[in-house]
Amino acid sequence: MDSKENKSRQDQILEVLHYIQKGGDFETAKKMFKERFDKVDVSEITSAERQLIASGLDPRQIQYLCNVHAEVFKGSILPVDESPDYETPGHPVHTLKQENFVLKSLINDYLLPNLAKYEDGDDAALTKIRQALKDLAKIHYHYARKETSIFPLMTKYGITAPPKVMWGVDDKIRKLIGQANQLAAAEQPDKAKLAEAVKSACHEVLEMIFKEESIMLPMITEVANAQDWLNVKEEEKQIGYTLIQPPMNWKPAEKDLPHLEKSPIELASLSSLAINFKEGKLNLEQLQAIIDLLPFALTFVDENDKVAFFGGGAAIYPHSKNALGNDVFSCHVAGSVDKVKGIFKELHEGKRDKYEFWFEPKHMGRYLYLQYFAVRNPEGKYLGCLEVAQDVTEIRSWTNEKRTI
Repeated sequence: MDSKENKSRQDQILEVLHYIQKGGDFETAKKMFKERFDKVDVSEITSAERQLIASGLDPRQIQYLCNVHAEVFKGSILPVDESPDYETPGHPVHTLKQENFVLKSLINDYLLPNLAKYEDGDDAALTKIRQALKDLAKIHYHYARKETSIFPLMTKYGITAPPKVMWGVDDKIRKLIGQANQLAAAEQPDKAKLAEAVKSACHEVLEMIFKEESIMLPMITEVANAQDWLNVKEEEKQIGYTLIQPPMNWKPAEKDLPHLEKSPIELASLSSLAINFKEGKLNLEQLQAIIDLLPFALTFVDENDKVAFFGGGAAIYPHSKNALGNDVFSCHVAGSVDKVKGIFKELHEGKRDKYEFWFEPKHMGRYLYLQYFAVRNPEGKYLGCLEVAQDVTEIRSWTNEKRTI
């Protein structure tokens, strides 16, 4: 396909998306698409969505279009040849699909049938609905792994539009499931409201499964290498899994991993390389051990707002090696990006040297103290930002002094 034909196809897809954006009806949009296309490559769709965002459409606004896009193109997306590795138990792609299989079964074979019984007057089905909704809420782990490791990997390869949209939809789904759980927990639930909430949550979950498997995974499997997937695999244990047992160990073949020339520092003994500080010196082995022991989680973002370093001995927020080198703003859900940009702008300009926040994040049950420090050289030049995250749950409960062993 030449570039002129590519451009023509892209423009036609964009025309359909613009029609949807402006409030056009679904059936007409689907007819427009069917008249012009038989099959499309997933990259053509996501490229058109990127153009929508580039033209000024807020990623948060595109979220409500996301399901319609998926439904219009459903059944018309060309399959992508997958590596046999992706179907190996333990590979992150296999694990995501395994969780999706269980989630679909939970919804279609258990939750929705019991909801139908409940609507027909079988009050005993409510107990099963409550349990199923509690299980469905565990989808948080599936989404958290995707947001922590898969989205940074996509950003690394320039696939920026889908993560911006999908992260917002993930949060929407979490809220819908939370609302359904809240309604179900009532002693005498409002049956109509509960049914509507459950059906909405289930619909969104099933649509997201389609987007993950037909759009997200094909895009990322085309560009990701063995080292990328090994990073994802090693990071899974930070978060956990949704409704499955921890999967089998998986590691790519040694021949598939990149073999880079080691630098002189890597070849030398870490204990023989010393750094002189203002007061004393440490060798690299000591410095690494000290950093690993600190009761904080550290992130350093350089002067260009790129994620440069993770360290510290505390596991506070899950993070991914795949995020190293990425724009720090890509590590945040679209709704918080403006706030984060405001913080970094004031640190850059010297209007502030420090920000601090304390709060209890959802799904953690812990109290966090989060600090942002502007890092400057002796002349005041901005070198970057150090984020320090600390779990202060126990500290907040202290009331007495401790002066003895």
